[in-house]
Formats: sequence, structure tokens, C-alpha cells
Amino acid sequence: MSGEVGLVTDSTAEIHALGPRTSWHVVPLALEMDGERYREGPELSAADFHQLLQEANSPPSTLPPSIEAFEEAYRELLGTYRRIVSVHLSGELSDTVEHAREAARRLGEVERIRVIDSMLAGPALGLLCLELEERIRSGRALPEAVSETEEIAGVACVYFSVYTLDFLYLGGRLERSPPSSASTQEDRPILTMRDGRLKLVERVIGETSRVERMAELVEERFGSDEPLAAAVVHAGVRGREAARRIEQRLLATPPDRAAAWRRAPLGPVLCAHTGFDVCGVAAYPLALSAL
Repeated sequence: MSGEVGLVTDSTAEIHALGPRTSWHVVPLALEMDGERYREGPELSAADFHQLLQEANSPPSTLPPSIEAFEEAYRELLGTYRRIVSVHLSGELSDTVEHAREAARRLGEVERIRVIDSMLAGPALGLLCLELEERIRSGRALPEAVSETEEIAGVACVYFSVYTLDFLYLGGRLERSPPSSASTQEDRPILTMRDGRLKLVERVIGETSRVERMAELVEERFGSDEPLAAAVVHAGVRGREAARRIEQRLLATPPDRAAAWRRAPLGPVLCAHTGFDVCGVAAYPLALSAL
């Protein structure tokens, strides 16, 4: 792709965990705790964040990349590439994509820089980035590659489960719903993304139930025999184990069901809004995949 298309995403995509040989340039979001600011990835890993969270005196807050950070990245890449495609987490969750667009406007390069709101987040975004990269690598024209990738974004389903909704409520990423009279400490909320926003799907009881229910929701969406491209995401010990079990469950029938399969941790910025012990899956029909 040298000389043709430069690729930019943000750190929530966990792109290098999903595709270690990828060509994407990553602009990191930041996280603030107790007056200190850390860039996701270069200065703070998920493991580091977990440790800091145990010792923190105040709730963490997250920050999108600055407009200037995008300007710097674009300016450097425009010296090498004729075009840039910049794909980011949902604008409903972060100002990241708007900062990217403003950077392109300030540089006067809106024709050369295509900024895309994926309406996704985390490894679901990363999987979408890999799809776009593979299409460009294989020689598809850029408009066709982008169009096909946007089709995947519109079809993909995302389900994830958190240990508690408190972090999402505190960060304003989820509208607070009336408490259920039947809710208990064993409830495991399951959420999805619709139109770029987080939505509570339902609550189930226990670790086994949340794994089974998320697998069922994927099957309800695509059918039990549809081959899938998928990625699982996890944070925390229980989340990692649950993600492994989601893999086993979805790969069991048929055995080659998820031929394009990836796994990645949830990074510090998203963990700041979800807490730990998170597990989830993003999936779409393998027929749409170039991976």
C-alpha cells in the first residue's frame, strides 16, 4: 500500500492484538487518574490500568485524541501516501471521530483524508479495520473497499457482558434504566451496540448463563449454521475465561463455523467505562469477509 493509502485508527481498536502485522497507524486516546494522564497503549496497558484502578483515589476519566494529534499523524502520512482512510470508534461514545474530521479540515485535506465513523468500538472496530486493510491490499479500488467495509459495519452484531453497570452509568455511556425488582448480585447484564450507542439487552443469572445467552443471541441473528467472521473481547480473569467459553460454544457447531476468528483484550479506555470481568463477541457472516 506504500504510496497509495495510509490507514489510521484509534487505540480502542486493539488493532495490533488482532493483527500483529497490520499497517495501521494508531492515534491513542488518553486516560486520567488522580491528576495523571496516560496515553492508551504507549503509556498504559490493560494490566497497568487494572493495577492503577485498585490504588486510585478518584474515578478515571477518558479523553479523545486531540485535534493536534490527528493533524500531526495526517501530516506525516500525507508525505508518503496519496490518500488516508481514518476509521474510529463510534461518535456516539467519543469525540474522537469529530476531532479527526476537524484535523482534516484544518489541514485543508478533506479530499485526501476520508474519516469514517465505524459506529463500533473496541475489537469490533479493529476487526472492521482488518477487513478494510485486506481489501486494499488485494487491489480493490478504495471506494469499493470502503463501501464493502461499511456494509460489514451495518450487518455486524456486538454483544458483551459486564459484571456491573455502575461504570457505564457513571461515565454517561448508558442511560440509567429502572432497577428490576428481580435483580440480584448474581445478575450479569448483556449489552449491544445499536446505531453507535450502547443498549441494555437483558440480564441473566451467573457466568454460565451470560456465555450461553450471548452465543444464542448471535445464533438468533445469523442462524445456527451460518459461518462467521468473529472476534471475542475480554477484560479481567473471569472475562478471559468467559471469552474462551464463548469461543468454544460458537466453534462447536459446525466445527469450522468461525473460520476468521480473532481474540483481543479490552483496552484501558474502554475498561474505564465497563469495569473488568468483561466478555463479548462481535460477529458477521463469513461470506462478507475478506480475511
